[in-house]
Amino acid sequence: MKRKTYSSDFKLKVVLESMQRDTTIETVRRKYSLPASVINKWRALFRSNAHTVFEQSTKPASTQPSESPEQLKAIIGDISVENALLKKALSVWD
Repeated sequence: MKRKTYSSDFKLKVVLESMQRDTTIETVRRKYSLPASVINKWRALFRSNAHTVFEQSTKPASTQPSESPEQLKAIIGDISVENALLKKALSVWD
């Protein structure tokens, strides 16, 4: 028998809902048809890894552009042409 797999978004939704002050694990368990042991396991995993959420946001962004300099120059050129055309069109309206 194949085990069910759940997306990380679904797991997060269940865990956060189960941690609400006015909600019990039993209520969440019934709502999503999950065993309490699974919810407890997800909660423990969430608690043990929660500190990494803020570590990722402090890492510097990659300095490598996804496009080559030539591609970036072409994009800038296209935008410049579009901008000039829009300025001309706007001047007609004035």
